[in-house]
Amino acid sequence: MVLAKERRLKEDLNFFARHCLKIKTKNDALQPFIFNNIQMKNHLALEDLKARGKKVRIVNLKSRQVGLSTYTESRFFQKVFFHPGRNAFVLSESSDSTANIFSMAHRFYKNLPEPLPKPRLLKDSSDMLEFETDSNFRIATAGSRSVGRSMTINYLHGSEVAFWENAEDIIASLFPAIPNNLDSEIILESTANGISGKGKFFFDKVNEGLDDRSEWTTLFYPWYEHEEYISEIPADFVLTEEEQEIKRLYRLNDKQLSWRRLIIARDYKGREHLFKQEFPICIQEAFLRTGTPLVALEYLEKARKNVMSASAVPVVVGVDAAREGGDRTVIVVRAGRVILAIYAFDEMNQARLAGIITRIVDYYKAKRVFIDFAYGLGTYDLLVSRGMDNVELVEFGGHAIYKERYVNRRAEMYDNLRTWFMQEGGVYLGDTKYTEELIADIMIHPDLEPQDSNGKLGLEKKKEITKKTGVKSPDFSDALALTFASFVPLEVEAKQEEDFLPKPQKKGFVTWADR
Repeated sequence: MVLAKERRLKEDLNFFARHCLKIKTKNDALQPFIFNNIQMKNHLALEDLKARGKKVRIVNLKSRQVGLSTYTESRFFQKVFFHPGRNAFVLSESSDSTANIFSMAHRFYKNLPEPLPKPRLLKDSSDMLEFETDSNFRIATAGSRSVGRSMTINYLHGSEVAFWENAEDIIASLFPAIPNNLDSEIILESTANGISGKGKFFFDKVNEGLDDRSEWTTLFYPWYEHEEYISEIPADFVLTEEEQEIKRLYRLNDKQLSWRRLIIARDYKGREHLFKQEFPICIQEAFLRTGTPLVALEYLEKARKNVMSASAVPVVVGVDAAREGGDRTVIVVRAGRVILAIYAFDEMNQARLAGIITRIVDYYKAKRVFIDFAYGLGTYDLLVSRGMDNVELVEFGGHAIYKERYVNRRAEMYDNLRTWFMQEGGVYLGDTKYTEELIADIMIHPDLEPQDSNGKLGLEKKKEITKKTGVKSPDFSDALALTFASFVPLEVEAKQEEDFLPKPQKKGFVTWADR
């Protein structure tokens, strides 16, 4: 009886995972690894290949967060755990994902139940588990073209391949290390990342796996197949014509469509094309790139023609400081939906800029000043030394406030700028001689796109934008974007029933949109 159970643990991954492996939940608790429906579908597909005498050479094109990396690690862990002399190698897109995957394998080993006999670890390092059975589980971050060249690899997992640098060269180095037999396995998985650049190799591999003549097999998992992607239906929920067509074509229910609408609005701020790329409903959608602008022309035209007064919200100042003898220094003054003023200077030095900012703050009673770190550090130090405590340095390439959503602060600020333009009722760009230059700067920016395997949104690099458009530097849009760098405190008078009572100041907060 005991031997039969041990044999089943060795041969039945679903049974082994359920009874022996632990995974961490979103709340950092440990629970048995029970396959979700996508993981089970993937497992059955791989086992069917083996049963038909075909090699496991898999291209997994997936929607985001369906659990295929976890499944693959459990599959390869079982193989190196029970079979002497076997080596598994995982190559991931970034150091963060590499660390996460390895911690998963380490957690598997650490939490194996008694009395399951487990081989002693000869090595337990940051990138390798080596068993006394001459088997090992190794992991690395994609980067070097020659990674894995001297290894013997029985099981290879390429994680988020569409985001690797030099993917074709890396694969050319790795594949010769893998025995060309039925016992070896290669699983390449990723969300899509376009059809060119970094994403080209994976796009080509997906197409190769769709060809029946190839030894590769492409497996695709649309978002609606994941049992967790549903949400409650709001009382006022009415399907659009597009949603009705999607429901008919793919036989979806309203809970699935409610979830779809929620994610598009909440996580992608209305960008349906980004949702389709990250959560495709078909293979073609996964590789869709629209090339849409950051702010549609209709919103820019509305902002140009709108006329409105500044509301009683904090005045914020964005300062795109230029290096001495470099580009223009641009200052944008904004109050809620209205740009109050734009200033531009061809020649500037730190002391002069500090004086100008001081006068602007006094004149407009500005609540906060945001200065670009790159060339504004000296000016910032001067202002602080003079007692100004409402000034903040902002590093465009630094961490976003919502760092789980954006690759850097620049992407976050420009996304806030986009939402500002698109808010109900619109905005007013003011009557300044630089309005057209501001609009021109904004128009050259493409919309944000996912930049890494975690789906973080990023903006195309400035040098690439300027190279394609001939604009020397988008100083005006950078200065406006800086006005959305952070939350701004708002003084709110508390309402009192008795007029004779004092009216204490309560500190509240408004967001960058100041709505």
